[in-house]
Amino acid sequence: MASDSEKLAVAAHLHVLMRRKMGRVTDVEWLVRNADYAREIIRLACQQAEHPEVADWGARLGAMLFPKAPPSAPAPVTASPKAVPALRYVGGLR
Repeated sequence: MASDSEKLAVAAHLHVLMRRKMGRVTDVEWLVRNADYAREIIRLACQQAEHPEVADWGARLGAMLFPKAPPSAPAPVTASPKAVPALRYVGGLR
């Protein structure tokens, strides 16, 4: 897991690249603190086919801020016992 200073460093590098290559100014602090803003800036950065360096740093920041959860272990398979009849009265009243 990345520390806050590492996240800020990557966000600052992405900010400089986006400003120089695209003319886009971002808020580095808000980028690290607000998930919605971060997702949008990362999405915008990753769409930059003409600026692959911006896309690379956007993907790097995305991986730091939103790490994928490890796949959960499958539920253990247990042998099901024979069906036990329900213990309730089924039928009409007499």
